[in-house]
Amino acid sequence: MRQLAPALIFSGVSALLVAAFMLAPQSKGQMAVAFPPFTSEETAWSIVRAAGGYVVAPTTLPNIVVAFADDADFQQRARSLGALFFLKATGLCAPKLDRETR
Repeated sequence: MRQLAPALIFSGVSALLVAAFMLAPQSKGQMAVAFPPFTSEETAWSIVRAAGGYVVAPTTLPNIVVAFADDADFQQRARSLGALFFLKATGLCAPKLDRETR
């Protein structure tokens, strides 16, 4: 098992780096903004607006909203107001389907 440890560690780190690259948002444009747990949706929306962004849509979790930013400093301002991290918003705004429409 000791002989496999370096290969397993390298594989794990590589997978994390690839995932981080694929989920990293652009500096401006549409992105998901994550806030601490138990942050209300209204609070998250107001922080996005205070940081100079626009709320695009809610997600299924109230502490994560999809926002649009016109400038690259939005992430820094949102972090200073309480945002934890930012992700690509791809797939987060999909419409909810009723059981009847599936």
